[in-house]
Amino acid sequence: MSPIQTKYGEHMNKTRILYTSAQVRKSVIGLFASAKGRRVAIVAFVGKGAEAYLPRPNGLELVCWPKAGGTNPHVLRKLMRRGVQITFVDSLHMKLYWAEDKGSIVTSANLSTRALGAGNLRELGVFLPSGQLDIEQILSSIGRRPVSAKELRQLDRLHHEYEVQMMSDRRKARACTFTEWYKLPFRPTWKLGWWDTYSMPCSNAKRLTREEYEVSEPHNYLDCDRTDYKNSDWVLTFRLKGQSVSAIRWMPVDHVVSVHKSDKAYSKEYPYQAIQVWPLNRYPAPPFHIDPRFRAAFSKATRELGTNRIKALDRTKPSKRFIDFIFRDY
Repeated sequence: MSPIQTKYGEHMNKTRILYTSAQVRKSVIGLFASAKGRRVAIVAFVGKGAEAYLPRPNGLELVCWPKAGGTNPHVLRKLMRRGVQITFVDSLHMKLYWAEDKGSIVTSANLSTRALGAGNLRELGVFLPSGQLDIEQILSSIGRRPVSAKELRQLDRLHHEYEVQMMSDRRKARACTFTEWYKLPFRPTWKLGWWDTYSMPCSNAKRLTREEYEVSEPHNYLDCDRTDYKNSDWVLTFRLKGQSVSAIRWMPVDHVVSVHKSDKAYSKEYPYQAIQVWPLNRYPAPPFHIDPRFRAAFSKATRELGTNRIKALDRTKPSKRFIDFIFRDY
């Protein structure tokens, strides 16, 4: 029995509230991983990464709304190839994950990475023990229809048009410059994440991304202390080598995991790792765009302040003086 199944089994006989997206995600995975009987997922939208949250997909029944911008036709095909039985319902808004012998989860979360994984959506759910919900009454009330080749091709076309528009919108969203960020009222916060030696993802990080996201290892990671970062932080990472700065990039934090002392990635000074699961294009826009002007101003500010002083400061919080230095030269 897997760790997910064991942990889930401890709570399957009582009603409980799932207060966070992480709790919803783990409960959905645990529900379907441990179930022995019929399994049904009824969701409005099926987005990118949905397959990561459906362990043992063969035979699972999935009901969704084929709406462009919400449901991804490429993901539907992947799921169908793996044995998921999909039907369509227009104007579907409920989100329900049901297992005959284990119970059900009624939640706000759609079946996507944005809702259950690396996104910044705040979700809530309620777990109900087996026998508390009549799945046949729900299914008979919503008027399902089978997936057809014609409808899936139409969804292809509409989804493509939506993606083109979204790419344009994302480019506009990323247009926020450092100066624009600097002048914002209550401006979005970010943290620093310097490094000076190359490391590797720890075993805990790779196990988490493999079990929860079906990704062999995190896209990016940073050695840190336990309190340096938290989920959903934006971290401006960069390499310090002597007095020079390089590899300036954004890192969104999805998880912070501990590193075992026996792990080759273990560092006594920084015994934790902050991890980024997906490539940057899977996340909302960062606080501002890193353009050549910012790289030059950031490097100059670092030299003026001194790399030793930067290392001696709280490594995660850019000081007002440091930010002012960057703004002066931007």
